[in-house]
Amino acid sequence: MKTVLDVATELANAHKKEDPCTQAVYLADSDREVRLVEVSSAVEGPGDVLPFRFAARDDLGVPYESVIVLLSVDDWTRLSDGRLSLPDGWGEPKALKKIA
Repeated sequence: MKTVLDVATELANAHKKEDPCTQAVYLADSDREVRLVEVSSAVEGPGDVLPFRFAARDDLGVPYESVIVLLSVDDWTRLSDGRLSLPDGWGEPKALKKIA
């Protein structure tokens, strides 16, 4: 079975291919769901950190639930300097792993 990192990397690369304005994709640590933070210049900010949750889709090769937070470049700056926070249980922004 694929790991969370395997699935996260596949999703991140697919999202970057679909939206060329996606500048970076980060993974928040979890062993039971994919938690992505995507930074896109196509998103207007400032905004809030709003997670979008998706069910697992074994038929599409995604055996884990996934949660995506889509941020503008300005929102990413605000998150990085502590003016915004990640969802509860996601840890600190400095712990995010850049995967795409």
